[in-house]
Amino acid sequence: MLAKSLQGAALATQPAYIEDVFSTWLYTGNGSTQTITNGIDLSGKGGMVWIKSRSAATNNFLFDTVRGTTDEINSNTTDAEASLANSLTAFNADGFSIGSATGIGVNAATYVSWTFRKQAKFFDVVTYTGNGASRTISHNLGSVPGFIIVKISSGSGSWYAYHRSLGSGTSLLFNNTLAAFASAVDWDSTDPTSTVFSVGASAGTNSNGATYVAYLFAHDAGGFGAAGTDNVISCGTFTGANTEVNLGYEPQWLLMKQTSTTGDWFLADNMRGMPVNTSSTQLLSANTAAAESTSNIVRPTSTGFINGGNSGTFIYIAIRRGPMKTPTSGTSVFSPVAYTGDG
Repeated sequence: MLAKSLQGAALATQPAYIEDVFSTWLYTGNGSTQTITNGIDLSGKGGMVWIKSRSAATNNFLFDTVRGTTDEINSNTTDAEASLANSLTAFNADGFSIGSATGIGVNAATYVSWTFRKQAKFFDVVTYTGNGASRTISHNLGSVPGFIIVKISSGSGSWYAYHRSLGSGTSLLFNNTLAAFASAVDWDSTDPTSTVFSVGASAGTNSNGATYVAYLFAHDAGGFGAAGTDNVISCGTFTGANTEVNLGYEPQWLLMKQTSTTGDWFLADNMRGMPVNTSSTQLLSANTAAAESTSNIVRPTSTGFINGGNSGTFIYIAIRRGPMKTPTSGTSVFSPVAYTGDG
C-alpha cells in the first residue's frame, strides 16, 4: 500500500509542459476519414477540439469530451448543440479522428485544429443545468479563471464571455462584434475563485432547466515546466496601436477582442503564420465563418507580442510557445534523412 501511495504521489507531481496540453495542427481534408496525431491525450485526460476551415467560409466547430463525439457547437452562431455525422468521430490517446463532414474534412480544403487538454492551471470543461437563480458552478481548473465562455447547449442563444480584465459586472458576446457591456446577472457580479464561478438569473448563463457548456482558461497560474512554476497561459488587456505586451514568454496562439468598441474576436497562431516584423499574420475569427485573411494586427516577440492594429482597448488570451521539455538526446531534436527523388 505504501508503494502504491508513493507511486500516486509521484504521478501527481510529474512536470507539465505546454506541448502535452495544447496543439495547433494543420491538415487538408481528404473527403474520407483520417486521424490527427498531435500527441494530446484526450481519451484519458479529456479536453476540447476546435476546428476551422482556412480555405472556405464555414462555421467554427467546437467538440469536447464531456458532451461527446459528433456533438458540435459553433462559436460564431447562436445555434444549439447539434449532432454532426462524419465530424469528430473519436477522442484518442494521442489526438482525434475525423470524417468528411462539411467544415471538417472536405476533400482538398485546408483546416486548422486547436486542441486544449484538461489540465490544472491551464484549461477545463464544465457542463451544468441552469436553475434561474444565483448560484456557483464547480470547476477543476485549480486556479482562478482568467477567461470563461458559456453557451446554452439545449437551445438557441449567444455565447457569454467573462474576462478578468473587465470584471464580473461586465460581459462580452463571443459570437458577435459587440463592445463590452455592463451586466449584473451573467456572472452574478461575483468574481470566480479557484474552485467555482458564479452565475445569476441570466438567460445567457443560467436559464432554469437549460443545459450549458463552459470553457475555462487559466491566467498566469504557474504549474508548468520542470520546476512547476512556469506560466503558459495569460489573460490581459492593452490599449493603443503598436503597444508591446510583455508576457514573459513568446506566444504561439493569441485570441484578441476590442472591448471599447465593436470588433471581431481575432485568432492568430504560429503554425498558420504569425511572423515577427511583417504584416502577414494569418487571421481567423471566432465570431465569423469567414475564411483566413492576412493582417498586421499582431506580431510576436521573444517576450510577448506587439499590437499592430488600431488604438482601441483590447483583451487577449495568449498561450506560450513550446516545446518546454529539455531534449535528452541529439536524436530527439535532429534527424538527417537521405532519399532518392522519384519525380
